Amino acid sequence: MLTDKQINAIKPPEKGSMKKADSGGLYIEIYANGSKQWRLKYRRPHDKKEDRLTFGRYPDISLKTARILQAEAKSLIQDGIDPKQHHKQQIAQVDNSHTFEVIARQWHSNRKDDNNRWTTGHATRILRSLEIHVFPYLGGKDLGAIMPLDVLTVAKNIEAGGKGDTAHRVLDVMRQVFAYGVKMRLCVFNPASDLSSELKTHVSKNYPSITDEKELGKLLANIDQWNGTPTVRALLKISPYVFTRPSEVRLMRWCELDLEAGLWTKEADQMKNGIAHVVPLSNQVIAILEDLKPFSGRFEYVFWNHATKQALSEGATRKALERMGYKGQFTPHGWRHTASTLLHEQGFNTMWIEAQLAHKDNNEIRGTYNHAQYLNDRRTMMQTWADYLDGLKLQQP
Repeated sequence: MLTDKQINAIKPPEKGSMKKADSGGLYIEIYANGSKQWRLKYRRPHDKKEDRLTFGRYPDISLKTARILQAEAKSLIQDGIDPKQHHKQQIAQVDNSHTFEVIARQWHSNRKDDNNRWTTGHATRILRSLEIHVFPYLGGKDLGAIMPLDVLTVAKNIEAGGKGDTAHRVLDVMRQVFAYGVKMRLCVFNPASDLSSELKTHVSKNYPSITDEKELGKLLANIDQWNGTPTVRALLKISPYVFTRPSEVRLMRWCELDLEAGLWTKEADQMKNGIAHVVPLSNQVIAILEDLKPFSGRFEYVFWNHATKQALSEGATRKALERMGYKGQFTPHGWRHTASTLLHEQGFNTMWIEAQLAHKDNNEIRGTYNHAQYLNDRRTMMQTWADYLDGLKLQQP
């Protein structure tokens, strides 16, 4: 019987192919190009003629998996069923209850319902990525009939579109779906495993930000002079003061605000890290929100788009910044890096800054303690930060 070590040590022939037997008719065929295919030699039950059944490429189909498939084929033969014809019928008559899309949605539903796993926003993004990038290509295929090359093709197509990070993330989601399928005995192996190395290594890039005080003051002055709708102008002005994630501030609700106490509370399901977050509001932010009430106070969202009847889109402030001349130089997400850098330079406690950025503390007990412990400290820090930004604007000619 073969071992993985023996299989990996086999040198391919100069031309054609060669065979190495395992046992019971199972063998691996090695081609000149280095490809290795598992095959089973057997006799058809109805006419006793010799035939071949292909299981797939090694190492996509491991030695252990090949032996499992061999056992299943021999069981069919004992029952008088030709395993090759049986396999063709399975592919031709796909069981819709076991298609990739059905199983992926089942996996997604289970994860989404587990409150300790995903936030609402993250669950929506995961499903949307599957709907856009995977379902059109693999959605209708039986989960057990999908091969590694099918999965890699999907990921490579995303990568070819210039979305390397998305390709890696979608591949990881597919890997989790197939892992669920293996667990539920809907497929015998995970075709998405060990494929990340086939994609280009993704290097994370920081969002463009500005930390030079003169340039920052100029940007803030430009925002004050921006002639846009009241809600877009307010969102542009508030973002540097609170420096939360762009989606969190964009989807701010009036019901989350206590302007009298100067607090903005985001519930756990509205946060990327799944932890409720309290943001102390400076006097400047409270004044902007009070001025905005006549325009959006009767709606759910603070930054209401009267044209679409919903919250402003994620592109609203980005497009405004681009029109100001900051395309490629600054993005709404850049406020977080700007604030973190300058607050650290001014000597503020790192834990206060991290808490304000809503970075998750891996120590759950300590994180809960810090959440309450640092609120007063963060209130002082946020007012000082707002005053500092206003001071930079006043220095502009």
